[in-house]
Amino acid sequence: MFVLEQEDQELYDRIQEQNLNRQYELLTNCIEIGLKKGPIAFDKYMLWALNHVAVANISQFGGRFREEPIYVGDHKPPHFKEVADWMDRFISTVQENWFIWTRPLAIKLDSPIYRG
Repeated sequence: MFVLEQEDQELYDRIQEQNLNRQYELLTNCIEIGLKKGPIAFDKYMLWALNHVAVANISQFGGRFREEPIYVGDHKPPHFKEVADWMDRFISTVQENWFIWTRPLAIKLDSPIYRG
């Protein structure tokens, strides 16, 4: 079940706002767990859950990696067949460097995932 923005803007906006609230609550849980459990708390299932909650009832494909090409202006994202591997590499990098990085969010964004 999902609502299209063009069908009912008011309902779509309300669902989107409620999704954002649920995603925020889930993210706070994830952060609390991450602070207790460390790097094993960060995995693709956490990312899938956050994405699923963010787009529930407005997209049918939330909570999984894309399996089709996408286009974002001039940006050329990796081919969809490479997405799962790139995400596994990203997650491994975060997990392997969890205790090394002094600023965990200062990840150097130079992989093909982030480059245009």
